[in-house]
Amino acid sequence: MKTTIEWQTGVNFIANTESGNQISMDGPVDSGGNNNGARPTEVLISGMGGCTAFDVITMAKSKNIEISKFDIAINAERTGTKPSLINKVHLIYKIQGQDKDKKELEKIIKVSVKKQCSCCIVLSKSVDITYSLEMN
Repeated sequence: MKTTIEWQTGVNFIANTESGNQISMDGPVDSGGNNNGARPTEVLISGMGGCTAFDVITMAKSKNIEISKFDIAINAERTGTKPSLINKVHLIYKIQGQDKDKKELEKIIKVSVKKQCSCCIVLSKSVDITYSLEMN
């Protein structure tokens, strides 16, 4: 897996991914940016969310669990030190489906966060990652 980071101006960068996609990253105005992209740390937690979402959807499909709506809300906390590190992440899986599948979905989420999602596994080495499921 390869990505290149291309400097635009100020603190604005474009990530050119191996899959041929681009991700725009920029800082806030008070840090020399123009707010023309996500902060790199936002990309980090978004990538983790996308990775575990991929797992949950594909595992649920393999078990014939029907999901009509799926979202993950990610709440990350940072230390008050410099550099300001992400030290806690809570993933809230919001799934519309049948109540009878709740226990199986909880198992799937646990497998994703603890054993399957490479992003969660790597980040869990230095970040406290917790999760919950809301069925509606």
